Amino acid sequence: MRIAVIRTPEVPRTCGAGITAASLAAAGHAVRVFTDVPDDPDLTAPAGGGTLRVQPWEAGQDTALAAAWSDDPPQVVHAIGPRAGAAAVATGVPVVQVYPADCPGPAAIPAARTGSSQGAARVLASSEEQHTALLRRGVPRAVLRTVPAAVDTDVFTPDGPALRRDDRPRLLAVGSLADGAGMDTVIRALSRIRTAELLVAGGAADPDPDRARLFGIAREAGVAGRVRFLGPVEGGLMPRLLRSADAVVAAPERDVGVGPVLQAMACARAVVATSVGGLQDVVVEGVTGVLVRPSRPAELAVALRGVLGDDALRAGLGIAGRDRAVSRFDRARIADALTVVYGELVGEPAAEPAEEDDPEDRAPVGAAG
Repeated sequence: MRIAVIRTPEVPRTCGAGITAASLAAAGHAVRVFTDVPDDPDLTAPAGGGTLRVQPWEAGQDTALAAAWSDDPPQVVHAIGPRAGAAAVATGVPVVQVYPADCPGPAAIPAARTGSSQGAARVLASSEEQHTALLRRGVPRAVLRTVPAAVDTDVFTPDGPALRRDDRPRLLAVGSLADGAGMDTVIRALSRIRTAELLVAGGAADPDPDRARLFGIAREAGVAGRVRFLGPVEGGLMPRLLRSADAVVAAPERDVGVGPVLQAMACARAVVATSVGGLQDVVVEGVTGVLVRPSRPAELAVALRGVLGDDALRAGLGIAGRDRAVSRFDRARIADALTVVYGELVGEPAAEPAEEDDPEDRAPVGAAG
């Protein structure tokens, strides 16, 4: 199938465009990516029969998209963010619309936006919570499907090199440093965990006002000497960083992208996360990780102390997390689920992905209405 994947500058880097495009190409599709981040490390050429072409998103492309692919028009467009969707619908090509978890889009989505005569459409949710939210915002149930995020379980593995470390317990937090992303909660929790160090990966290159704000919180909490801000970490360094951690913590107050948590699970790292958004679908409480309520540093600290202080628990959570990442969120499985959705639009029915017998699974992969 010929597929165009579009991401536009207003969506966060964590929207998953790179892993989505690479997964589809690896599944044998001819994928063309229009992106404002052409150097995304996840945009890796497939080893199999598919193709992956990357084209930088240029100013004015919103109104010139059809001309950009006039030589080889796609059969379907995977549009990430409302701007990408509007540009794609105007071309008349069938559109699958995605609203990234940390870029929710308009407060209401008229039905006409999801059933335009210019191009049949589907809307994708990445979690059960987002599925419900999109229904409330006006997306017709008939066009709404749920397909979660993907992870490359061949790259993110338990085995392989890890960054050097000392004997102190190491916590790792990966993601946005913005207010509401929960890094302040993690830092305050650290003040209740003796000896542990915290590595924070994410944010912008210097100068970063969010990093300065968080460093001030660390200083006030008396843990500035145990917190290291690494800045953006991508590519081959991320698996090495994850393997060096005893536990990975994600404590957002709102729904955010779950990619870093899936990568941690694929590396068999124990996860402690807040019970919000897609994290509730990804982390199975007491099986692959521990879930806590958001904005509660004391509660988070109790959970982290329990994981850090119990080697057997930590290892068990990691093993179960790896199994779940492979069986439920591997990029080949997600590519199959997306292909089913695309097939609904272009008249090429595809076999539904096989469902393994997993009673712990709370977020089925595939079309869900």
